[in-house]
Amino acid sequence: MSKTVAILGNGVVGMAIGRGFSELGHEVVFGTRSPAGEKSRQALAAVPGSRAASGAEAVAAVAAGGFVVVALPWSGLREGIEQAGAGRLSGKILIDAVNPLDFSTGTPTLAVGFDDSAGETLQRLAPAAKVVKAFNIITASHMYKPDFGDGVPDMFIAGNDAGAKSAVSGLLGQFGWRRPIDMGDIGASRLLEPLAMVWISYGFRNDHWTHGFSLLGRKD
Repeated sequence: MSKTVAILGNGVVGMAIGRGFSELGHEVVFGTRSPAGEKSRQALAAVPGSRAASGAEAVAAVAAGGFVVVALPWSGLREGIEQAGAGRLSGKILIDAVNPLDFSTGTPTLAVGFDDSAGETLQRLAPAAKVVKAFNIITASHMYKPDFGDGVPDMFIAGNDAGAKSAVSGLLGQFGWRRPIDMGDIGASRLLEPLAMVWISYGFRNDHWTHGFSLLGRKD
């Protein structure tokens, strides 16, 4: 597995996952429209030893079969993938942490659902990449080494490529998660993105943002 990881997006999710990769010994490259901008400076400060580059340059630094984390806002997903270049993403494992949120009414709602998802959209934008949905149902501060005192939460994943899901499952283990729960192909993102809305709704109703999901009695 390549030791260089590209993070498309330099917000709180990108920084949190980037910190995890960095602590595991990976080189982290943030792909962004503004490598010298203030958000990039904040990301570099949060992940010592990382660097910032254009999306295309960040993705090009990752070897075939390596990880590219897609931590872009839904509104910037298409542009971000176009800037990175679908061809450069060929053969790489795209960890999709995107939730398709619409903020137009103030409280976030799903922008797509029932017959489509952000995960499927990403797979269409980068058809030769291996997209695996993960990290979308937890707060950024608990993406690495999650522990809520009363237990370790579960992470659900989805994707079309069995080898890519196995690689992401191994990574999640290194990140401190229990064995992840495979929900099937990338179409299962239609389930996992509404599950994120359950997490978000609970947070808004209770003004509480450090919670997670656990599937009890699951099959070993």
